Formats: sequence, C-alpha cells, structure tokens
Amino acid sequence: MAVAGATPQDVSVELGKQVSTASERPKWGSRGQFIMVLMGYAIGLGNIWRFPYMCGKYGGGAFMIAYLVSLFCIAAPLFVFETVLGHKYQLGPVGTFTNMYAPWAGVAYVSIIMTCVILTYYQALLGWAVIYFVQSFAAKLPWHPDECGGCTTGDYFGQTVLNAASFGDEGGWDVQGKLFLALMAVWFVTWLALIGGKNVLGKIAYFTVLFPVLLLVIIFCKAVTLEGAGDGVAYYITPDMSHLTKANTWSAAASQILFSLSPAMGTAIAMSSYH
Repeated sequence: MAVAGATPQDVSVELGKQVSTASERPKWGSRGQFIMVLMGYAIGLGNIWRFPYMCGKYGGGAFMIAYLVSLFCIAAPLFVFETVLGHKYQLGPVGTFTNMYAPWAGVAYVSIIMTCVILTYYQALLGWAVIYFVQSFAAKLPWHPDECGGCTTGDYFGQTVLNAASFGDEGGWDVQGKLFLALMAVWFVTWLALIGGKNVLGKIAYFTVLFPVLLLVIIFCKAVTLEGAGDGVAYYITPDMSHLTKANTWSAAASQILFSLSPAMGTAIAMSSYH
C-alpha cells in the first residue's frame, strides 16, 4: 500500500511488486484440475447419504424444487463470489479479506475455526464408512439379519461398529480399536493428499470425483432392478406441492445446499487463488 507523499514512481514500483507476487503464485496444473477440485469440494458425503433422505421426508420432487431454487438464488451466487475473490486477490482467505478491508480479517479466522470443528466429526463419519467398506468384502454382509442373529442394521451399527455405551457405563471411555484404526487411516490418507501439494491434490481429484460417479451409476442400475423401484422413482419425480408451502421444506433445502457447497468456509477462495 502506498504511503502519503509517495511519488508516482514509488507507486509504480509497489504495484509492480504486487503483480509479480501474484504471478509467481503456484497454479493448478490445468483448468481441468481446478474444476475437479471444486467439484470434489462441492460434492461430498452429504449428497449421497443425506440428500435422498431429505427428498423422502419433504415431498420427493417438491424438495428438489426447493433445493434448486436455493441453489441458484443463495448458494451458487455465494460460491461463485468466493471463487472470484480468490482469483482476483491470488491469496488465501485471511489475505483476501485483509486486502478488502483489514478489520474483516477476523471473518477469515472464523471460517478456519469452523473448518477445524467440522473436520473433527466429518473424518469420524468417513471412518465409519471405511469400516463398512472393508466389511462389505465378506461373502455375506455381516449386518444382514441372517448373519447377526436377526439384528437390524441400526443394532449392528450401534452394537458392532460403534460398540456404543451410555454415558457413565463401565467401559464407556474405552478406546475402540477398530474405530481408532479407521479414523487414523482416514487422517493418513488426508495427510498424503495434502503433503504432496496442490498438484498432487489436483490429480487425486480426478479419481475422487469420477470414481464415486461410476459407483453411483452402478448402484442406480442395481437399484432400478429391485422390487418396488418403480414406486420409489415415481415418488421422487412426482412432487407433493403441499410441502412447498411449509417453511421446514425450504429451510431443509437451503441447509442442504449450503452444507454441500459450503460457502463462507474460505476453501473456495483458497482453491481459486491458485487458478
């Protein structure tokens, strides 16, 4: 920033340094990497396990209508705005907000704290997924009623996967070895993705984005062959318009898309700063 009394030459030199710093900032290997990283950030676990549940709870296609309205009117503009900020300032969230208006730097630190809080439970969810993934290679699924003595899937999750205990019960504070190893595996994979830098992360994004799409296509092809699949598809594409008059539907749709794109977390700014 130029100071009072600076000559035009001084200002030119200062601006030249800023442009040089921005131009020297590392870039994504390609536009495709940048797009894949953004897609990987926006498309997460919540789109797979929570979105279908929300559709079933809030009127099938009616929830989809509220979801799309929330996407184009709320989440997408915020997401695009963050990518523009990152591309313009070529800095992370703290640097971006500081350059916009110095007192706003605290906003960026809040987003960093939010990210740390979310990671503490999101990584745990992925750890559960790792356990189910490994156990799914068994000849017979261990959570099938015939394999677990007639238990429900909920019982299997609570008693076998979590080995849950009520607060204060004996053993309630014991470390669960299986969960601990799964969680450490998730953090180790995360570390491997980050330690290699943005270029490695960009290449990994091709797999983490495209492979789940392939899995979803396979699951869809299997699901449509199951008994009653037609009824489920009909419920999904036939909206119950009465749900659109309820505030809960709009609140759930907005929260779902905001959680998915996660604006205000600073991640889109950071990733766009390398583009």
